Amino acid sequence: MKYCSNHKTNISHVTEEKLSLLTGLDERTIRRSIKRLKDTGYLTVQTTVKEDADRGFIKRNTYFIKPAIKDYFFLDSSFFKRNYPAKIAGFLLLLKAICLNNTDTVQ
Repeated sequence: MKYCSNHKTNISHVTEEKLSLLTGLDERTIRRSIKRLKDTGYLTVQTTVKEDADRGFIKRNTYFIKPAIKDYFFLDSSFFKRNYPAKIAGFLLLLKAICLNNTDTVQ
């Protein structure tokens, strides 16, 4: 979810269906994970309902992600699917680790 959010505001409008497609997990697992994040205080969800003439009522979730204060970076799972030699992969991860928080992703 964080990968699909605005990294400056920590707000995401991604759908559960889109998260399912990106992660390869079923939507039920996505919903359970969102609930756990809400229960632990890392995520706040605001649901809005709009009426559409063609599709009826449409629910949209806005996710507010609690900003991390510690040093961190994001690593796209496709990084592990590439055939980098171990020393190159390690160097890329170390290089990323000294960058500023949330400035980019390693892909």
